[in-house]
Parts: sequence; structure tokens; C-alpha cells
Amino acid sequence: MKKIFKTSAMGILAALLMGNSINAFAHKVGIVDMQTVYQQLPQMAKIEQTLKSEFSERRQELEKLQGDIRFEAEKFKRESATMSEDQKTALRDKIQGMQQTLAEKGRPLEQEIKQRQSQELAKVQKMILDAIESVAKKGKFDEVRLKETTIYFNPDKVSDLSDDIVEAVSKK
Repeated sequence: MKKIFKTSAMGILAALLMGNSINAFAHKVGIVDMQTVYQQLPQMAKIEQTLKSEFSERRQELEKLQGDIRFEAEKFKRESATMSEDQKTALRDKIQGMQQTLAEKGRPLEQEIKQRQSQELAKVQKMILDAIESVAKKGKFDEVRLKETTIYFNPDKVSDLSDDIVEAVSKK
């Protein structure tokens, strides 16, 4: 009788422990597709428009300079056969000077644009991370992963939070 009692008690204890360990591994996981989130956020289009307008004047200046360089290069091709050596040299020097000016103005502009993009993107990333944390807490998720870094997930057991994140960030 004692032996049956001990065996039964051990069986019940083992079942309880297994049940607890199963519950320890059964946690709620969410996944976020950052590419989808960025594509759907209205803030990203607003940032793009802001940066375009912010740098449009300087970009137009560089585009005009590029057009002038093309015009002078075509002129050189067309008329070089009838030009004197002094005229060819002067036109080559003019084209090279314009190309140098383009490079001197273009590099700093591109760096400035990249810096501004990074600043604006950092603001959006902070809003996204705050939204992920908020949605995860509200939905009582134990873990949220990025879809881009997850090799496999079972869509029946993992919730895609991307739309919730877009909705939350769009309201801000």
C-alpha cells in the first residue's frame, strides 16, 4: 500500500512539475516586420517631403551645374574640330573647373542630407520602439522579435504586431 501511495504521489508530482515547466516555456511571442512598418508610416513620407523642400534649392543649383557641364562637354565634342588649341584648352579648363565646383558643393550637400535623414529616422525609430513596448505590454506579450532576424515562426502561435505598431505610431 505504501509503495502504491509513493508511486502515485511521485506520478502526480512529476505531472505537476512537467505542467509547470511546460507553462514556463509557453509564453506569448509577437513579431514585427520593420520593413512593412516603415513603408506604411505616414511620418516617413513627411520626412521625405521635408528633406526635399529643405534641400531643393541647393539640389537645383547642382542640377543646373550638371546641365551646364553636359552642355559644355557636348559643345567641345561638336566644335573641337574647328577650335584652335587655345580655345580647346580654355574650354577643357572651364569644364574641369565646373566639375571641381560640382564635387566641392555636392559632397558636403550629400553628407548634410544623410545627417538630416539620420536625425529624422532616429526620431521615428524611437516612436516605433516606444509603440512596440506599449503594444507588447498592452497585449501582455513576453517577447517581441523582428521578423527580419527570425528564420522561422509558426503564424498560429506568434502574433504579427506590425499593423498595431503602424497604427500606434501613426497617431503620434
